[in-house]
Amino acid sequence: MKLEAITFDIGGIIYSDSVFKRSIHRALDELSGGIDSQRFEEIYNNHLESQSGSLRSKICIAFFGNLDRKEELIKRATEYWVFEESDLYKDAIPCITHMKDLGYRIGIVANQAATVVDALTSHHIAPMIDYMGVSAIVGVEKPNPEIYQKALLALGTDPTKTLHVGNRLDTDVLPAQGLGIRTAWILRGEANPQPSSEDLETPDIVLPSLERLPELIATLS
Repeated sequence: MKLEAITFDIGGIIYSDSVFKRSIHRALDELSGGIDSQRFEEIYNNHLESQSGSLRSKICIAFFGNLDRKEELIKRATEYWVFEESDLYKDAIPCITHMKDLGYRIGIVANQAATVVDALTSHHIAPMIDYMGVSAIVGVEKPNPEIYQKALLALGTDPTKTLHVGNRLDTDVLPAQGLGIRTAWILRGEANPQPSSEDLETPDIVLPSLERLPELIATLS
């Protein structure tokens, strides 16, 4: 069945996930009066390998002992969560441009602050986007299937005619597949650095970058 629409995550797909990592580290360091960076790295890396749960919640519990300051942490981190042109993956704009030129409807499905739209606009990506499914704007976060359902409705497409491109198994591949959406798993950013053979067999497409994505999309039936 020919695809009609492609939705993209942002962190790890269009921009480097290191931006969020730096932002949350800086906010945590400021709010706690100084943190053990090695412990932060351990929590972050364990989170990547587990591919489950909320990193922000894990950090709050580890450094504050509870979730009482989670909202405060997120608010402070959001102030620093700004994508610069240097944070762009070099293959992101060429890939999105190519898919747009081929006639696919393009959507964003991402857990991001609303300010990411400013970055997408500044870097000339926003004009190619038909639906901006940013969690802070639409009011729901991945892995809640509702964020994908909103995208399908806005793009006017059937799940089987849609491909979601993300870098996490738990918030991208699995919830999208649960709705019948085809999936491409890009192994960078916050992707599990040690995926199992079962994990690698789960998506329709597995790639280390976006470079060959248009080529492999063409092979999907």
